[in-house]
Amino acid sequence: MFGLDERLSLCASLVRSGVSVADIGTDHAYLPVWLALNGRIKSALACDVRIGPLDNAKSNIEKNGVGNIVKTVLSDGLDEIVSDDADDIIMAGMGGELIVKLIDRTEWLKCGDKNLILQPMTRAEVLRRYLCENGFAVKEEKACISLGKSYSVMLCSYDGIRRECSDEYSYIGELAKDGSYESKRYIYVINEKLKKKLRGCKEGTEDYTSLLQLIEKFDGYSRGVSEK
Repeated sequence: MFGLDERLSLCASLVRSGVSVADIGTDHAYLPVWLALNGRIKSALACDVRIGPLDNAKSNIEKNGVGNIVKTVLSDGLDEIVSDDADDIIMAGMGGELIVKLIDRTEWLKCGDKNLILQPMTRAEVLRRYLCENGFAVKEEKACISLGKSYSVMLCSYDGIRRECSDEYSYIGELAKDGSYESKRYIYVINEKLKKKLRGCKEGTEDYTSLLQLIEKFDGYSRGVSEK
């Protein structure tokens, strides 16, 4: 049996036991195959928009003997998936803006019993803001370090409550409450990016002041952590 890296392991840890799963952008189907091998799920759809990754997924499914549990689907996002197909939907390894587009055009994700497990590679702040402003509650958020890089994974579901999203929340979400080293490291990395952005702002402007306040706060959250 193979293992998952820290990023996919964190995604797997948020999947409910005994549910049907859709893994969007599955690539080699490592995550659904691992969940099947470990008896965690009832069924899974390994979905991708490209034939090549789906061929890789099929090979991995067959090699591990889980073809009775994991099926492949050629689909652009969730376009070929219906509500009855999945209880937990995983979108990992894609940009935050793309995740927003896929969620926004899939109305059945607003069923209250659906869990979304989201792991944005870029523009996580865009995703968090969308979730807040469109009625999706972030029930849990954790960070991990995989191959030296920091990632965040969010567990979300729709409750219809639209929330204000501060700049602080858009950048670090629930991670300031976590207190783990991984979360502090994530905040540290975000803060380093904000410091670079600050150098491009004119001192005394509103943008400069807002950024400086964020940086000072994030310095406190990530005290004692370095990028190494």
